[in-house]
Amino acid sequence: MEYDNAHVRLTVRNTPPSERPRGALAGTGSGLGIAHLRQRIELVHGTLRAGPCSDGGFSVEATLPAYVPTSESAV
Repeated sequence: MEYDNAHVRLTVRNTPPSERPRGALAGTGSGLGIAHLRQRIELVHGTLRAGPCSDGGFSVEATLPAYVPTSESAV
């Protein structure tokens, strides 16, 4: 995790798998996890990078604004 006055960056990396995934686990998701995460991050004007690493692992990096204004209630 890194941050400054303007942004917060969170990076998650995993190592390459030590064995093949079990068949029961391989097809349990909707396949939309990264796409839905990207949509949510872009709603607050952030960015998401996700993909395989050169060592065979996987990396997800989200950069978000440090402050997201909310709408004030109408009076």
